[in-house]
Amino acid sequence: MTAAAAPPDDNWRDWQLLAAATVAFGLGFGITFATVPSFSAQYLHIPPQQLGWLESLREVPGLLTAGIIGLLASLAEPRIAVLALGLMALGFGATGTADGFWTLAACNIVGSIGLHTWLTVQPSLTLTLTRPGHHGYGLGMMARYQAVAVMLGLLFVRFIARPLGYPGTFAFAGVCAAAGIYFVSRIPASRGGGLQERLVFRTAYWRYYALMLLDGGRRQVVQIFAVLILVREFSVPIETVATLLLVNNGLTMAAAPLVGRWTDHFGERRVLTLYYALVAIVFFGYTRISEASAAWSIAPQWIFAVLFAIDNVLFTASVGIQTYIRHTAPREELSPSLAMGLTWNHIAAVSVPLAAGWVWARFGYERIFLCGIGLALTSLLMCLTLPHRREYDS
Repeated sequence: MTAAAAPPDDNWRDWQLLAAATVAFGLGFGITFATVPSFSAQYLHIPPQQLGWLESLREVPGLLTAGIIGLLASLAEPRIAVLALGLMALGFGATGTADGFWTLAACNIVGSIGLHTWLTVQPSLTLTLTRPGHHGYGLGMMARYQAVAVMLGLLFVRFIARPLGYPGTFAFAGVCAAAGIYFVSRIPASRGGGLQERLVFRTAYWRYYALMLLDGGRRQVVQIFAVLILVREFSVPIETVATLLLVNNGLTMAAAPLVGRWTDHFGERRVLTLYYALVAIVFFGYTRISEASAAWSIAPQWIFAVLFAIDNVLFTASVGIQTYIRHTAPREELSPSLAMGLTWNHIAAVSVPLAAGWVWARFGYERIFLCGIGLALTSLLMCLTLPHRREYDS
């Protein structure tokens, strides 16, 4: 971080500890995320519709995030982060022992409880430790650290996973996530935003809830089904998937702080509106891969991969949703508000995989992205209701 954007001196040590914990999380998550598609589709031979069910079950803890954070409200946010990383370590590490749909689902759910709890408290701690006026850039920098770690995890999968085997690969992912516990446990409890409210639902935050709901559907269409489509429809091997994800994370690492700066400078309304307009265009491209492949004499999986890479870069702009609620909610309501937003996000994240798996099995993967265009355009219209850029109180 630059001197202007760095947190105050008394928070700098804690910022570094949170960054180290984020790197540990990124390593474990990157290894797991790159390995699970091949493990489920090619090793366990789970069919498309069951893959949709599997993803829905994995997202159920996200639907319950607000309730989970409410139950843990007596704990300081750094301590909740310790619990989250512990559950992820357990879930990630046990995945390699799964021998079918239900055992894999059980491992996914345990890891998912930890993951979605982390996805609430980590941004809250980041926003609390970041210097006022640079929240978008602070989130972007933390996203860069995570992207670097995910890249290292993907390199691990690319070069070491096959000789190590699935059980060893997932076990190492669990060890990486567990390492984050050491770092985050050293952050003083006082560094949290202060969970004075167990559950927060404010009608004044309706735009935030709506954007999180719509973005949940958009994320599921791409982050889960795009990889599964590459594996099942185009028979792309695990090493190639890891390489593609490696490229995507490299692009994210470069783009996230820049997009964060744009969000701080231009405001959430402009950045998010452009984001969803470009998403709609990319989704349209997914629906025309066969025609493009025939016209350009390029293998369809390569066209799909390029669109997937562009799509992942666009994800960095969603930081504007989090900075919007930071400007809107008081500090003591930040974590429970983020948790409520994540719950709304997962209403779509639970339902979309079921619908997408059904559509894929009966009509082909192209129809999934056709529906995604509708999600993107609806999100764009919602962004137009956001306030224009102004000076927010820190």
